[in-house]
Amino acid sequence: MKLYIYDHCPFCVRARMIFGLKKIAVEEIVLLDSDIDTPTRMIGRKMLPILQKEDGNYLPESMDIVHYIDKLNEPRYAGGEVSAEIDAWFKAVSKTVSKLVTPRFVETDFPEVSTTEAKKAYLTRVTKSYGDLTVLYKETHTLLIELEPQMQLLDIWLENRNDNFDLNDFIIFPILRSLSIVDELSFSTNVNNYMVQVAKATGVNLLFEQAK
Repeated sequence: MKLYIYDHCPFCVRARMIFGLKKIAVEEIVLLDSDIDTPTRMIGRKMLPILQKEDGNYLPESMDIVHYIDKLNEPRYAGGEVSAEIDAWFKAVSKTVSKLVTPRFVETDFPEVSTTEAKKAYLTRVTKSYGDLTVLYKETHTLLIELEPQMQLLDIWLENRNDNFDLNDFIIFPILRSLSIVDELSFSTNVNNYMVQVAKATGVNLLFEQAK
């Protein structure tokens, strides 16, 4: 099987997680951000992740990939439903997280922006969504203040949950992995331990070493 991804993409992280947890071999292929033809040929539009299954067919959508791989063998990791608390948390933090990490993603040497053309394509796309990224970068302090109460809620939720992986982890960890690129953000001991634990179990690296 082949998994087409962008390294920075939190939705791609979801798909990468299930392969690591299940210890199922997959070839990860990072596409350039400027490559429109490849995903369009596969699924009709530019969107990742995309899984090329063993029969050659293509499967898009991160959670569809997670459920497909999870059903291949035991143990299962993506059962049940996302808790109401985590669903609300995800909706509450998504915009703030995107504003924090996008200017930093631009400055990081991810493989999907490793060419001049690819970086230009990424910059054009995100500038259209967020405006001047220099201005957005200067809003870091304000954005961190917005984020703080939600991080406290997550800390409490993690403290009270059991240690078994479930569907909630495919929502939580990709967001935290993205946030690990924000140098000014301090994680609680509980949240940091969770991040390290999931990174080790899934084989998906955190971004602390690239933090800006």
